[in-house]
Amino acid sequence: MIHNSKFKASLLIGVIFLLGAIVGASLGTTIVSRKFAAPPEVSESKRRKMVLEKFKSRLKLTPEQAQKVQIILEQTHQQLKDLNHSIKPQSEEIRNRMRSRVRELLSEEQKNEFELMTREYDQRKAREESS
Repeated sequence: MIHNSKFKASLLIGVIFLLGAIVGASLGTTIVSRKFAAPPEVSESKRRKMVLEKFKSRLKLTPEQAQKVQIILEQTHQQLKDLNHSIKPQSEEIRNRMRSRVRELLSEEQKNEFELMTREYDQRKAREESS
């Protein structure tokens, strides 16, 4: 009788331990995946403001310096935007060739998913370019 009770108690403790391990692993995976998930997208203007704030705090810029740095950041952004615009046709051609080559390797099911991926990418790029 006592032997049977000890067995049941050991079995119950083992089941509880196993359930705890499963729940712990599930929660741990959820927490880690949320922590390392892609950060929310930040607009270009907000990103420039963040850079300026970092310059201000770390370099201890005077208000006059901060104003000049802000102008430099805005000019640089515009120059990079202009450069990107000028090379956009070539980069699109390269991207389209890459997509064609990848499509040749894929099954029909994979092609459908690839088309979805490319649409998502193109939409994200369009949003970034408009900001």
